[in-house]
Order: sequence, then structure tokens, then C-alpha cells
Amino acid sequence: MKKIIYSLVSIVLVSCSSGPVEAQVINNVSAVEFNKQINSDEGIILDVRTIQEVNEGHIEDATNIDFYASDFTEKLALIRKDVPIYVYCRSGGRSSKSVVIMQDLGFKKIYNLLGGFGAWKANDFKVVVTKGETLKKQQAMSSIDFSDIIKNNDIVLVDFSTQWCVPCKKMKPVIEEIEKENRDVKVIYIDADVNKELVKKYKISGVPVFIVFKGGKEEFRHVGIIEKLELLNKLK
Repeated sequence: MKKIIYSLVSIVLVSCSSGPVEAQVINNVSAVEFNKQINSDEGIILDVRTIQEVNEGHIEDATNIDFYASDFTEKLALIRKDVPIYVYCRSGGRSSKSVVIMQDLGFKKIYNLLGGFGAWKANDFKVVVTKGETLKKQQAMSSIDFSDIIKNNDIVLVDFSTQWCVPCKKMKPVIEEIEKENRDVKVIYIDADVNKELVKKYKISGVPVFIVFKGGKEEFRHVGIIEKLELLNKLK
């Protein structure tokens, strides 16, 4: 009788261009390895199931983008590509297809959960059940209006984010505190899902992104979670 062992499978894809070589690493891992990685490494957990499935239970701090949504690829493009991505679905089918799309988008390191959320639950790992969120319809801001705000305020802090991005949600209270405590700083919240013109103009390729403008010019930019004190120092 043959014994089948599921282990870490790594696929390294190397560019054949004449420029600097950057490798893509795709890891198909068991639930045990998946759990180990998300607890030991900085990265983003991505749940590609429907919101109905997510509401019934999900991995803690998972960002949800529905694989079947018409804008799935567009939303994927807004996720950081320089950190590990841990992707899963119900049983592994949708996440495997998502990995193919993510490769084309330039993600550097991807962990795909073999057996999906079913395997996660079978190992009795932590499952979070939350009520579904009601996303508020955001108004788009024109490039002209955005430029006017930048020009007419000495210091401007711009928060490029989305409503579905978990790191964005974690940073929102921090940015709101900064806004409340620093009346001399103009804070602008830009929803990257509905402000595609600004996303393209300012080359936003991963959210959240925080940009500080002083005297109408960009002085600082940071992608991902940032400490409040570090951001405050850039506003001085």
C-alpha cells in the first residue's frame, strides 16, 4: 500500500529578462503548515469565498474578496505584493485558480491552503464568526478636487484604502486619531475601489497607502501598517 504524504510544495518561477531577477514562490501547504506560517510571518490572509460563506466562519483577520465577483482581479491588484499572501477558499479549488491570477499580477510569495477552510476546521484551528458588514457607498473624488486640496493646505495626509482590506481597517482608528488631534493637518480618505483615476495617477499598487504632502509636494509615502508615532513625525 502506498503512503501519501502531503508536505510543503514550492514552485520557484524566475524571470528570463535581462534585468534584476525576482523569483515568485508558490507554496501549497497543509492546514498545519498554513497555521504555523500565519502566526510566524508578516503577511495578508486572503479569503476568496463568498460573503455568505465568510459570515458562517473564517480565519481571524482574513481579508475577503469574492472569487466570483466581477471586479475580483481589480481588487487583487490593490493588495500588497511585497509580503506573503495566505489564500484559502472552501476546499481549495477557487484558491488554486486565484493563485494563477496572482502570479500574473506579480505577487512574490503565496501560500495556498490545501483542502481549504474544510481542512482548517478539521484540524480544530480557530474559527471566527462575525456578522456581515454593510459597505457604505463612497463618493469618487475628481483629480481636480484632489489637487485643489493638496495645493490649498500646508500639510495633507492622504489615506488610500478599501473597505474590505483588513490592514486598512486596523489603521483607520489611528488615522482618525491623528485627524482629531492635529487640526493643522488636512486628512483625506480615498477609497481605492471607486477612485481609480487617483489610484492610477498616484501609482497605488497596494493598500493601505499613506502619503504626506507639504506645500503641494509629496514628502513621504508608506505602504502597509505604520506606527502612529512614525507617521506623526512625518507630519511635523
